[in-house]
Amino acid sequence: MNAVTEPNQFDFSKITTIEAARNLMTNALKGSRHDLYQGAFRRLCEIEGKDHDDPVVVKFWQAIAAVEQILFEKYGRVVRAARIRKKAKKKGEIVCLIDWALGKHETDGFQMLAKKGLIDKTGEFIVTSYPDRFAPEVVLAAAQRLKRAEAQPA
Repeated sequence: MNAVTEPNQFDFSKITTIEAARNLMTNALKGSRHDLYQGAFRRLCEIEGKDHDDPVVVKFWQAIAAVEQILFEKYGRVVRAARIRKKAKKKGEIVCLIDWALGKHETDGFQMLAKKGLIDKTGEFIVTSYPDRFAPEVVLAAAQRLKRAEAQPA
């Protein structure tokens, strides 16, 4: 049996570039292999965060990669989350996560990720995963947003 017929045997860690991940995702969808697509999607996100040491920052960039991949699929071309990339460069990833959690409304990115079943890639999920890195009110706001999202029908 090969990697295409046995998804549990596929070694996604061998995918080292965004392009390779996207190629596998495209081929997986053509073959109705949503399991391989999901594995390649998650690997694409891992690749984006690999150059950082702080696990919160790694998760932040993985979230950005997930949103950008959704945009890529929607528009058929690379679409960068330019505003958030600029803000992260200027103010830092932690500030971006705090702002997302405390925002009055869900971000477009949050909505896109939730709709795709990738709630674990949202900034709010990151905040609640590392509660010791954020003020209690930030963690509470993030947890409340996640709870509301889980209560909404898909």
